[in-house]
Amino acid sequence: MSLIIEQNNNNIFKTKFTTVGGFIVTLLGLSILALAERILYDAGRLLVAPPLDYFDNMAVIVVHGIIIIFFLALALVTNMLIGPRKEKYAIALVPYYVVSIILSLQLLLQISVYFVNHHTTFEFYIVMLALIALCTYGIYYIQKRQVIKES
Repeated sequence: MSLIIEQNNNNIFKTKFTTVGGFIVTLLGLSILALAERILYDAGRLLVAPPLDYFDNMAVIVVHGIIIIFFLALALVTNMLIGPRKEKYAIALVPYYVVSIILSLQLLLQISVYFVNHHTTFEFYIVMLALIALCTYGIYYIQKRQVIKES
């Protein structure tokens, strides 16, 4: 029984799964997310003095940041090492990438709320403009590189 509908595609996010494969990917993704959230909670509780506040305690945010960045780096390194065999392992790789993206967005939310609560409006505008400029340049650079590869 196949879990993936066969395609010759290097992008694992364009891989099409059968119904059973989709169910397994979803179940694995939710399980990984639940485990990662529990790890973040326990690490924060063990390594940081109370109160355990995800949005107001900088030490908690730093601990979460270290764990989330490690998880994201692990997902990216795995993607690079697997290389051309991506489609074969897509059913296992997709949930890890999706969870690492979700955790990165959670970390971004934690940092944003902390920043808004502890800085002036002017500082907020400066940092947000810098972040927007950085992200815009990153998107431009990636798109430029991708167009060159596809040509």
